Amino acid sequence: MLAELLNEMLAILRATFLHGDWISLLIAFGSVIVAALMMRRGTQIGSMTLMALTLFAIGGYLRNLFAGPTPEGGTVTGGRMVSQFNASLGQFMDLTAGNLLGYFMAFMLLILVLFGLRSILSR
Repeated sequence: MLAELLNEMLAILRATFLHGDWISLLIAFGSVIVAALMMRRGTQIGSMTLMALTLFAIGGYLRNLFAGPTPEGGTVTGGRMVSQFNASLGQFMDLTAGNLLGYFMAFMLLILVLFGLRSILSR
């Protein structure tokens, strides 16, 4: 069980942070950096990880919303916003509990590393 969980976390780390898509990398690292900079104590790791995952999801939604031309002529309309939100919500609902836990652990690990570096360098 533990080996499966660690393998899932490593797969998500590779897929999210070692992927060639620069915009996704910027969104992921940006959310982790914001969470690590906002964290004041080590006991806040759970809430900061949830915040980073929320920022990651919002960033992905906005990226997909503004990516590519629209059939209406280049403007973002309410219909496109709703359809993109429904597509994003569908992708979220298709995630398994193992994937969600893997994302949580991967983001938590990176936030802890950056928080530790910030704590060491600030002394």
